[in-house]
Amino acid sequence: MQQFDALIRRELAEEIHRLFPDKFVSITQVHVSKDLSFAKVWISAFRETEALIPQLQEKAREIRHTLSKKIVARRVPSFYFVADLTDEKAEKIDRLIDEIKS
Repeated sequence: MQQFDALIRRELAEEIHRLFPDKFVSITQVHVSKDLSFAKVWISAFRETEALIPQLQEKAREIRHTLSKKIVARRVPSFYFVADLTDEKAEKIDRLIDEIKS
């Protein structure tokens, strides 16, 4: 499953870059369900992660269709995109620690 997750991640990265060439987007994690019907994809984008998620959800069907032509598998999963806010949370924690120190 980890190899399939990595394959989906790699192909998704290419497709997202093709669809949104002006945005700096990272796929931080992909978890595909055991039956390959569903994939949860964590996205991080420079200063616009939360705004990009609805745009990606709109294109999810198109992305799945494109990937089904590239990936040889019995099924290509449906995609559910979520914002990975780890970096933003880490920055907030750092700021709070700095405030406490001062």
